[in-house]
Amino acid sequence: MSLEDIFKSAVRDRDIPGAVLVASNARGDFYYENAFGLRSLKDGRSDPLTVNDVFFMASCTKLMTAIAVLQCVERGQFTLDEDVTRLLPELKGIEILKGFEKSTGKPIMVKPKKALTLRLMLSHSSGLAYDVFNPSLQKWRRSRGEKAQFTAGSLIYRCTTPLVFEPGEEFAYGTGYDANELTLGEYMKQKIWIPLGIKGMTFHLGEEQALLNSMVDMSMRLGGENTFGTPKHPHAKVAWSKDKVWANNMKDDSGGAGVSGRTTDYIKILHSITVGDGKLLKGVSLDEMFKPQLSSSSQAYLMKLLRVPELNDSMGLSMPMGTRLDHGLAGMLCLEDIEGRRRSGTMFWSGLPNLFWFSDRKGGMCGMYASQVIPAGDPKSTLLFAQFETAMYDRAKASERSKKERL
Repeated sequence: MSLEDIFKSAVRDRDIPGAVLVASNARGDFYYENAFGLRSLKDGRSDPLTVNDVFFMASCTKLMTAIAVLQCVERGQFTLDEDVTRLLPELKGIEILKGFEKSTGKPIMVKPKKALTLRLMLSHSSGLAYDVFNPSLQKWRRSRGEKAQFTAGSLIYRCTTPLVFEPGEEFAYGTGYDANELTLGEYMKQKIWIPLGIKGMTFHLGEEQALLNSMVDMSMRLGGENTFGTPKHPHAKVAWSKDKVWANNMKDDSGGAGVSGRTTDYIKILHSITVGDGKLLKGVSLDEMFKPQLSSSSQAYLMKLLRVPELNDSMGLSMPMGTRLDHGLAGMLCLEDIEGRRRSGTMFWSGLPNLFWFSDRKGGMCGMYASQVIPAGDPKSTLLFAQFETAMYDRAKASERSKKERL
């Protein structure tokens, strides 16, 4: 069955509402884009999904934030390894939550021995974590009469939680990208989007009517989510959801999750870092971004987490169980060649509503799969992503062979 037939079947069977796929190779002689399904499953809507439609990109924003940070490092504004509290005094004095007293329920706090750095924050090994995904931080919030928030409240409120481990010693997907609190929108426009000819991205969708009119609706896998935040019934159908996940009128430019945009624009960023064309970052900065950043203890803890199937779905993102992974400065790193697909050193990550991207510098390929399906870590979606990726490598190789035969 062809890739197109696979996706048409998935849409017809309500495995997904739709998806936009885009990929390119490093040489620039292979490019693929296609859209399948509908922009909304809401009753009365039948408009087809197009490659120019707009998605809430969620944590796909992190790649652009990492690029922005590294550009500032190149200009000498700060370093990756200095104490970050010079830049973010709000994090000064932050302590580690070690547990709770049995008799009183009072949080047990200790001072960290190591400094918080941008390197640790960008590789999710700083100890900062999303309170909405961490039971201990949720309990800490309740002890203060507060609520865990993903979108409500200020950016500082969401990010100034205790650390959940000593900086550099474990791994927790967290708020390190959000806490940088740069005024990102205008910065990204001037330093990332305009240089690449990108016009369809924004932190403030409510102020961009043309983009808002092209926004893809959210859908949900029926049956709810399990304790890991992934689908409780992964084989259930999808249906329209009124949940927008992220408000259109957010006050802050969240570097961890705030951008909405088009896949046909995002692929321009992926292509730039894959080929190393110098439009965004110097070669030495790209090398650093793609370098494994975790300490041995943090990497071991990550691999321990990935032994849980649901966490492998949400963080391994279609990688076979047991695949050696690490984390770079902008996404997860695959440390092994995957037959028929990506090469060792490939960086990849996702956005909460099951968007996925990869950048393979060795194999000379990059791509993005975009949908708007919740919960995150949807097995049907990650399988389709794997099939898309495999097909792109196959077609790029076939295209190369065809060109050689014509010479």
